[in-house]
Amino acid sequence: MKKILLIGASSDICKQLYKDFNANYEFLLLSSDNEECDYENFDILNRQTYPKISAIDGIVYFPGTINLKPFERFKEDDFTDDYNINVKGLVNILQFYKSSLNKGSSVVCFSTVAAKLGMPFHASIAMCKASVSSLCRTLAAEWSPNIRVNCISPSLVDTKMGSKFFRNEQQIELMNSRHPLKRTGRKTDISNFIEFLLSEKSSWVTGQDISIDGGMSTVKA
Repeated sequence: MKKILLIGASSDICKQLYKDFNANYEFLLLSSDNEECDYENFDILNRQTYPKISAIDGIVYFPGTINLKPFERFKEDDFTDDYNINVKGLVNILQFYKSSLNKGSSVVCFSTVAAKLGMPFHASIAMCKASVSSLCRTLAAEWSPNIRVNCISPSLVDTKMGSKFFRNEQQIELMNSRHPLKRTGRKTDISNFIEFLLSEKSSWVTGQDISIDGGMSTVKA
């Protein structure tokens, strides 16, 4: 059974992955929320809090932010906070646990549709997630053929993080209408694809930034 390290275990998508596939994998959970974590006192920005874990077969990095506002209203701390969670935390995790990854391991990271399609008010998150996409391609080249690295770029998914976009029926209809498939994402849309990337079914897939976005980044309908 593959042993997979899940970073950001309080994420709704992480919980969905665990619920649906816990029987098929040994999941190790890390989160700043101790109730959702196999190890206490974990801080994504402090490597001294990282538990020593050996011989794992994959890493999924879930932490992210949705901080939207007009460009001129962003403060320096906004950019710093988004960068720390989306980029610096990911770099810390991958550097720290690289030596623990077995041959044939799979790393899954998250970007966003806004890193591919110019969208108002997304300046901070788009910059951060574009960095993640580039890092994944670079590491896919650097770590091949032993470790696969891929990135998922979703559009809006019905999670706690995105809940402010689902406050009423009018808002939900508006969000649905923006996607060619006329709905927003479900947690299972993402968790099922994560499992595909962790499994041997994707053994010839690396260096990809895969859009799971209802067609938003590529289709006008």
